[in-house]
Amino acid sequence: MNLLDEEPGLATGSLLLRRPLYLGCTILGLVALTFGTDLLVDTHSSIGVVYSVPVLLTLWLGRRELTIAAALVCAALVLAAIPSHHVLADDLHEIVLGRCSNLFAISIAASLSVMRLRSERELQRVRSWAVTTLRGLSEAVISVDTSGHVVFVNNAAERMLARPREQLLRRPLGDVFIVRDMNVPARPPVVELAELGIGDAREGKLFVFGGRRIDIEYSRSVIPSTSEARFGEVIVFRDIRSRKEDEEAIRRLAYRDDLTGLPNRVSLLDRFQLELAHARRGKQALGVMYLDLDGFKLVNDTQGHEAGDHVLQMTARRLASTLRSGDTVARLGGDEFVLLLPSVAGPDEARKVGEKLVAAVGRPIEWQGEVLQVSASIGLALYPDDGDEPETLLRRADKAMYRAKTDGSGKVELVRRNERD
Repeated sequence: MNLLDEEPGLATGSLLLRRPLYLGCTILGLVALTFGTDLLVDTHSSIGVVYSVPVLLTLWLGRRELTIAAALVCAALVLAAIPSHHVLADDLHEIVLGRCSNLFAISIAASLSVMRLRSERELQRVRSWAVTTLRGLSEAVISVDTSGHVVFVNNAAERMLARPREQLLRRPLGDVFIVRDMNVPARPPVVELAELGIGDAREGKLFVFGGRRIDIEYSRSVIPSTSEARFGEVIVFRDIRSRKEDEEAIRRLAYRDDLTGLPNRVSLLDRFQLELAHARRGKQALGVMYLDLDGFKLVNDTQGHEAGDHVLQMTARRLASTLRSGDTVARLGGDEFVLLLPSVAGPDEARKVGEKLVAAVGRPIEWQGEVLQVSASIGLALYPDDGDEPETLLRRADKAMYRAKTDGSGKVELVRRNERD
């Protein structure tokens, strides 16, 4: 019987174990029969050694005091059955030795039975401790036997699998627990856990009864035996959806601007490298715009930082809605934005896009009954004419943007030939 089996008790399913009254009657009958035979048989050699059999049978009653009581009763009956007359002096020695051997056999049977009961009780204590501990764990636990059938499910596993314990026990693991292993992309999209290799904790998507999918982290361990064989395996898994959400939030913080939701500088540089690689491979132009807001400081000074934040958020929305789906807009910080225009036809088309952006940013912005007004100055650089590295293109677009601000707000300026040094 598996230590984690759901049915407690000794390792038997016999009729005697299920009917202790029947077993007790059998023991008493066997003792009486043995005693009667011992009295009636005319022999100097007692058959009292048979008394050890009912003593051993008390083992199945599972009570130490009953075993000891049976041993004492049988020992008394062995002594009571000693012939009291017609005993020759020559036979007395043989009778004493026979009775002593009977008592010795009874004591050995009683000792072994008590030891077995003590072991069973300790095993039951360990089993109760293990089952209570496993059921109370916050992590889900499933145990399977050597044939791959489920023999134990704790409370957390019941909840995660959304099925009662009765529907999970004694079923093949593949019918109960199906997971897509996220660490082995070469495998089929849905595989049973029983087919996966044993190793460290891995991540996967658990397919739960009812069609739900749960992000989990799981591991499996072999339950070893004293020989080279094994008793089965234990699968431990836990819900990591909260952790995944936290990781996603961290990624958003790392790659997104908190205020506007646009990509930040780190995300922009990654995207920049990707777009440059596509432009080189396709031998196409890439437009790089450096945009700065005119009049933003005045809004902050006169209306407060909340108004300034509102202006930045509205500007981000207008820039994103004006660009094509494949274009990129990122906020570097403050009131500075960078835009990437892949596959742009040339300077003229890039300038037209810039003028649309200037017009979109320049529309009035309402704020708590006030009308806020800002404009945009844009510097425009083109790959490959104005550079072939992100740092170079950004630096030259920045120079062109400052020239646009110097000449007056709301303008788009391209990189000049003398600014390519």
